[in-house]
Amino acid sequence: MRSEAEKKSIVKSIKLSPSQVQQIEEKANEKNMTFSSYMVDCALHNNQGITPQIAVKYQELVNMVQEIADNINRNDYVRKEELRRKADDLCELFHSVTPIEKYENLKRKMGLFIEGGLDVWESLK
Repeated sequence: MRSEAEKKSIVKSIKLSPSQVQQIEEKANEKNMTFSSYMVDCALHNNQGITPQIAVKYQELVNMVQEIADNINRNDYVRKEELRRKADDLCELFHSVTPIEKYENLKRKMGLFIEGGLDVWESLK
C-alpha cells in the first residue's frame, strides 16, 4: 500500500495546444502509458528513456533468464553461467549493488564454481 506522501491527490492544470496534446498522447501510447503518467515521468526523469515501467519489464526479463539458467542441464555448465552472468549484468544496470549484495553474489558464484568443479571431477572419474 502506498504511503500518504505517494498518493496522488493534487491536481494541476497546464495549457497546451491541440497539436501538443496529440503529440504527447501519441508518445504516451507508444510507451503504453496514460497521458498523466507520461507527463509526470517526463518531468521527473527528464525523459531519460528508462521509466519505472521499463525497469519492471527488465526485471521480469532478468528473472525469466535466471529461471531458464537454473533449468539448463548441469552438463552445459559454461552456457548456464554465461546466461546467468548476462542476466546479472542487465540487472546491475538498474540498481546499485551494496557491498553486502556484492559479497552474497561472490559467495553464490563461488558455490557455482565449486559445483562446476565437482561436476568436472565426477566426469573425469
